[in-house]
Amino acid sequence: MDKKKIKRIIVRVGLIIFGFMFFPAEVLLVSATAADFKTDSVVKIFATRNTIDYVNPWQSRGVQEITGSGCIIQGNRILTNAHVVNQNTFIQVRRESSQKKYIAKVETVGNDCDLAILRVEDPEFFNGVLPLEIGELPELQDKVTVVGFPMGGDKLSITQGVVSRIENIGYVNSDLSLLGVQIDAAINAGNSGGPAINNGKIVGIVMQGMSDSQNIGYIIPAPIINHFLEDSVGSQYAGFPYLGIYFSNTENKSLRKYYGVADNAGGVLVYSILPFSSADGFLKEGDIILEVNGVAISDDATFTFRDNERLDMAHLINMQKIGETAVLKIRRENKIIIEKVPLKPIPDLVKIANHSDRPSFYVYGGLIFTILSTDLINSLGSNDNLPPLSFIYYNVGLGSLNEKRKKEIVVLLKVLSDEINIGYHDRGFEIITKVNGKEFDSFKQFVELIEKTQGENIVFEAEDKEKIILTCKDIDKITQDIIKRNNISSQFSDDVAQWKKHGNN
Repeated sequence: MDKKKIKRIIVRVGLIIFGFMFFPAEVLLVSATAADFKTDSVVKIFATRNTIDYVNPWQSRGVQEITGSGCIIQGNRILTNAHVVNQNTFIQVRRESSQKKYIAKVETVGNDCDLAILRVEDPEFFNGVLPLEIGELPELQDKVTVVGFPMGGDKLSITQGVVSRIENIGYVNSDLSLLGVQIDAAINAGNSGGPAINNGKIVGIVMQGMSDSQNIGYIIPAPIINHFLEDSVGSQYAGFPYLGIYFSNTENKSLRKYYGVADNAGGVLVYSILPFSSADGFLKEGDIILEVNGVAISDDATFTFRDNERLDMAHLINMQKIGETAVLKIRRENKIIIEKVPLKPIPDLVKIANHSDRPSFYVYGGLIFTILSTDLINSLGSNDNLPPLSFIYYNVGLGSLNEKRKKEIVVLLKVLSDEINIGYHDRGFEIITKVNGKEFDSFKQFVELIEKTQGENIVFEAEDKEKIILTCKDIDKITQDIIKRNNISSQFSDDVAQWKKHGNN
């Protein structure tokens, strides 16, 4: 999967998530009959959320109320978008035929594919409702009916359009690339999580749209939905596998000759492998991937799909499960070999968007440290301000290759002013690489180095070699005073508390 390409696509098309933004578009109302779909199986979702402040990770940004859509499927479950219900504090759902709202709870969340399952404990909610079935991936030019509760009214809205494109797209909720379907049905904020119907069955869940275009929207298609449902057991969700390579096409004749690839052989060139990924230890730089699970890969990294369509090679991996094995036919050093690669989750150095769990943080001498994540980067870029270039470097630049095989990147967020840290008050949003001259691979190791500090001073070194030196005398007492003055509930996040407790035992 070419991560750089994914990121460029996300930036270029300027996608937005309907649950957060509204853009005007004509609404084309169409008549529908019960034979087309069951409208009472489409529900309105009322969510109250208190989003995490990733710049001040001990606190939240305040209560916000949003609405979205969902649909009832087999097993008395409600299927919707993850971004509709993430970071919720309270959820209610309502059927179109009733004004009564029922309390719902999130059972499973898949942030990578932007899907979630809700449960309603009161069985009365499902009386007389026939659940919608999951259909198949639609064909190009198929008509789809989008049903939901967009902003601009309180009643069910029905729009209709056609399937115009099927390809891997960047999912805004996770910044990952998965199969998506482009449609031209009119959809607006609040439609998120509602079904796209064809022949009475769900062929997709409304997800996101293109902000600078009219009537261009994207739905999560049936194959992705089925993968999510099959991978969900209660609150546990496995996720989509990730091969973990950077690759290029082999369209150039000189390149093919250099690697000994015949003109009609196809295949893609592996030029880098991510540490800890599925491919790590199985593939090598310079490998030419010719087939994935017996499917021939062309020189532009696509494969033949259905009659006359083509999809990205990554889709073949995405449709497998974590723990399964991908069988790759490879040309390596002028020999054809078969590599059986056990599939793992994405191993990104900069963690993909989580949206739900509070980030790790640690306050020491007024310095606030955390882990570099997509959530933090997106938070910094939410007000048209670009995150620091060092963050981008590790997220989508050459730093993402993770040549030092680190598990996490530690960030100095800011400095809470105090006498102990005078001269450093304007420091912040920096990558920290060493503690007392020692490197570390994870946030846990970083904390351990602080805790084990002996001597008069502690020295933090940033990526640009600039140091922050604090005296260790009474620093624990000073730290507690700083967090008390700044109304911070704890010196560190819950996960750090568990590390410290385990260490003390």
